[in-house]
Amino acid sequence: MERIFVLNRVCERHPNVSKEDAAYAWKYAVRTMPRLGTDPEEHVGVGFDTSGRMIEIVALRTGDDDWLIKHAQTPPQEKIKRELKMLRRNHER
Repeated sequence: MERIFVLNRVCERHPNVSKEDAAYAWKYAVRTMPRLGTDPEEHVGVGFDTSGRMIEIVALRTGDDDWLIKHAQTPPQEKIKRELKMLRRNHER
C-alpha cells in the first residue's frame, strides 16, 4: 500500500497548497519522472488536486511504496512542464 508523506515546509512556503492537495496530486499525477543526477533520487511530477488545480511536485522515494513530498506549488513552473515534456521549447516547433 502506497504511503505519501508531505513535509510541513511545503505548506509554509506555499500556503495555497495543503498537504492533502499535494498528496492527492502526487497519487494521481498525470506525468512523473525521475530527475537524473540527484542523490537521493528525486522525482518530479504534475497532477491535479481535488479542486482541479494543476500542481507541480518534487518527491523522494523513502521505501518500496513510500514517498516524501518536499516541494509542491501551483501553478507549475514552465521549466517543470518542459522537464516533463509537457511543453516544447521554441526551437522544437
